[in-house]
Amino acid sequence: MSVAAASPPAPSADRDESLGSAMAALAANTAIAIAKGTAAALTGSPALLAETLHTIADAGNEVFLWVAVRRSRHAADPSHPFGYGPERYYWALIAAIGMFLVGGALSVWEGVHALLDPRPLEDFWIGVAVLVVALALDGLSRVVAVRTLRRQAAARHITVGKLLRESPDPTVVTVYLEDSIDVLGAGLALVALILHRVTGSAVPDALATLVIGFMLGYVALKLTGRNRDLLTNQAVPERYVEALRRRLVEVPGIAGVASMEAVYLGPGEVLVTADVTLEHCQNADDVAAAIERARTDIGRDVPAIARLQLTPVPG
Repeated sequence: MSVAAASPPAPSADRDESLGSAMAALAANTAIAIAKGTAAALTGSPALLAETLHTIADAGNEVFLWVAVRRSRHAADPSHPFGYGPERYYWALIAAIGMFLVGGALSVWEGVHALLDPRPLEDFWIGVAVLVVALALDGLSRVVAVRTLRRQAAARHITVGKLLRESPDPTVVTVYLEDSIDVLGAGLALVALILHRVTGSAVPDALATLVIGFMLGYVALKLTGRNRDLLTNQAVPERYVEALRRRLVEVPGIAGVASMEAVYLGPGEVLVTADVTLEHCQNADDVAAAIERARTDIGRDVPAIARLQLTPVPG
């Protein structure tokens, strides 16, 4: 596999896809939140209220993710010489915390309250209709996120599952996980609503509310940990580093790579530092020419490398 194939795609491609996924999810969640809130007020269903809180949290998260994408596009300047890529991780971290507090914690609280003080079910069919529509809209938004993930995974020659675990772009991953929980949550709320109507007991409604809250809390904690790792200069996966090492020694004048480190500056942007040994270099001009040749060749082959710092060392 070539180093270009084994490296993250160029920044612009992922960013445009990330913004499209976030906007699709925001449009769907805004409409769904209004519908769910109205249905929750009419039916008195705690599961519908939990889903309303969940969807409000998701819509707020998409706003944060939109800010993240926009701010991370700013060009490097004297105050940020490596660019603004980590802005995406910061705002995605805020979005994950919001999901935990608004979606997860409040849903769990509402579930406990519903167990202690159950409410009667009203306007059953309105709740059913809203949840069916929500399932359809959330499903469509999830399809957009899945297609984006598949394109990014194909560009890296890895599976979607591996991409979810190691992607440097938290935007699409957040949208995908949110949409997946949306579909599961709406399905649970629908089942709970039907059981409430059939059995006359509010317990299924309350239990579904608790499950929705715990699911949201779990996903939020996973996203928080992922963005914390990226904010603290997480290393690029070793297979990319090895591919780059092999490509570097193919450059005329580079005899070997003594050491190499690569960290993410942002989605699709990598900082690489390496100690290299040189061959056939008689003077300082030869050294400078070999280093410049390596930077030019690698930069052309791997556009994702925003900075390549090479230090010649004795062989």
